[in-house]
Amino acid sequence: MAENYPLVEQREYRRPEKRVGWLNKRSVRDEDELPLIAAHQVRVFRVGEEYVEDPGHLRPDDPLVTGASSVTVVDRRVEVPVVVETRIPSAEAGDFTVRTTFYCTVTDACAVVRDGVTDIEALLLGHLREVPGLTEDGSDLPIVDSDAVRERIDARLTAYHEMRPAPLSGLRARHGLVEVLTPAELAEDIAKLQEERRQRERDRIRQEWEQESALKRSWLETELELKREELRNTSALRKERNRQEEELEKEYGRQKHETLLSRFRRESGAEDQRHELAQRAERNRFNRDQLREDVRLIGADPILADFNAWRQGDISADELSRRLHADDERRAELTDRRRRAELEEELTRRGFDRDEVRWQVEQDDRRKELERQAAREEEAARQREESRRWDLKHQDRVQARHEAREDAHQLHRDRHELNQQGLAAWTQLSKQAFERGLFDGQLSDPGAHINRIQDISYDGDRPAAERGTAREVPGAAHRSIPQGEPAGFDEDDADLDLGGTDSEANLGH
Repeated sequence: MAENYPLVEQREYRRPEKRVGWLNKRSVRDEDELPLIAAHQVRVFRVGEEYVEDPGHLRPDDPLVTGASSVTVVDRRVEVPVVVETRIPSAEAGDFTVRTTFYCTVTDACAVVRDGVTDIEALLLGHLREVPGLTEDGSDLPIVDSDAVRERIDARLTAYHEMRPAPLSGLRARHGLVEVLTPAELAEDIAKLQEERRQRERDRIRQEWEQESALKRSWLETELELKREELRNTSALRKERNRQEEELEKEYGRQKHETLLSRFRRESGAEDQRHELAQRAERNRFNRDQLREDVRLIGADPILADFNAWRQGDISADELSRRLHADDERRAELTDRRRRAELEEELTRRGFDRDEVRWQVEQDDRRKELERQAAREEEAARQREESRRWDLKHQDRVQARHEAREDAHQLHRDRHELNQQGLAAWTQLSKQAFERGLFDGQLSDPGAHINRIQDISYDGDRPAAERGTAREVPGAAHRSIPQGEPAGFDEDDADLDLGGTDSEANLGH
């Protein structure tokens, strides 16, 4: 069986929608719209009424390709075997099966596409059955003489084919091998073909299963790789987040450490100065106590000691006067030193107090600034949340108004349709009543009745506020229309309909 020969593939084209180019736009087809061809195949494009053969040189933007309405792939192989089978009667109960092989070659691909040569086996079988005398070659021989029948048919087909070749458009068919099979051989051959077909089907199913398994395996591997990539990305993001948090913690610790170190240095400096001043004061106190002890030992007064030494003659008056002046100067110097020390201590203490106050003020200002910034951020977040809630409420109100408007329109349309149906029913009833002559003695003015129908139609479409002022129909019964009844329908109409039915029944009798 020659599958897909000589036409391998056929495609119909629509007008190309894709356009390329900036200044000069032109139509172009997609690459997948051009069927792929093998080395022994060609494309045949139909452009209007013409057929153009292409060995694969035309591009998607070629005018022939963009203007083509269809494309066909034609097999140009040489001497393609095509097997044709037919039966001829024998001298016995069974039939001979004649299997003939034709070797076909495409000579004109455009002619093959133009004439639509799709089922070449059917054409060759028709040509084989047209051979005169073919069916009588085995009618006088038994089933066992299949070789003699084959020689007769081979000679007849060879002679006939030389005189009248197979009439195939664009194809050249050469007569080849002829086989004549008995019913047993045919059954065996058919069984073999069926087994081969089943084997091919099993191979095809196995290949499809293998392809499906490979596709599933590839899909699972791809999904696994995507999950791995997602895990890697998540791990990288987590590591980056941890690194940033560690850097923030390190920066916070460094700043806190610098703050504590600065405070410790200030406190340590103040403590050192206080300790130094305390040591100096202790030293001065010790010196004073020592001097006081000396004075106490010498009389608690060095002047007296000098006077005592002068009276004793140990020193002269000039020496005593010089010592007195030296003592006064020493006392004045001690007083000055003490005052300077107290002044320096006071200035140092005041400097420490100013630094402490300045540091405290800076800390308070920084804390207040952070509090103000946090309050501003909280207020901004609250305002954004209120704005979002207001937008949601506004959208809900707009949606509710839109739905209410749609419901009102739908209710108005339903009422209008109900009124129209009631009007149609009323009109039909009135028409039947007029046709039956039921209003001959009851209705004095048919025009008024028609006007009432118009009023009912108009009253059904008007708003409820205007219906109260609708024109009343003379002689019409006044009653309210119950909910669910069509407009224009009343009990009189029901009576009229029943009366009409009775009249028709009487007429039938």
